[in-house]
Amino acid sequence: MKRSLFILVLGLFIGAAAYGCIYSVCMSPARAMERSQRPELAWLKEEFHLSDAEFKRVSELHAAYLPHCREMCRKIDEQNAQLQKLLAGATNTTPEIDAALVEIAQLRSGCQRMMLRHFFEVSQTMPPEQGSRYLAWVKGKVFAADYGMNGQK
Repeated sequence: MKRSLFILVLGLFIGAAAYGCIYSVCMSPARAMERSQRPELAWLKEEFHLSDAEFKRVSELHAAYLPHCREMCRKIDEQNAQLQKLLAGATNTTPEIDAALVEIAQLRSGCQRMMLRHFFEVSQTMPPEQGSRYLAWVKGKVFAADYGMNGQK
């Protein structure tokens, strides 16, 4: 009985140790990315095989783009909140609702223009083949024909 219990405990210990080792090895690249200077962009360096100089330039472009992006998002959120207030008691469209919808459309269009410029700029810092692959990827994600309304992520 003692021998069976010892073998069972030893087997569980060895299994847990093996799992821990495999987990550590598999998660090592992800932990390295998290410790990088720009962890939110580390995947980009890996996926598109960027040199340190290329990654530095992409990081600089990203840092310059972020404040403008945040401001556009703030304006869109603000306008969406205004639209929600207008819709709260509405039973029909009104000129104010129509104007709010036009404003939201203009803001979103401006945001998309700004994003597209940023994506082109980023792609031009990459080697040509990787830049083309990057553009194809972002176009598929950001400018999908279904406007993200099919429920898939």
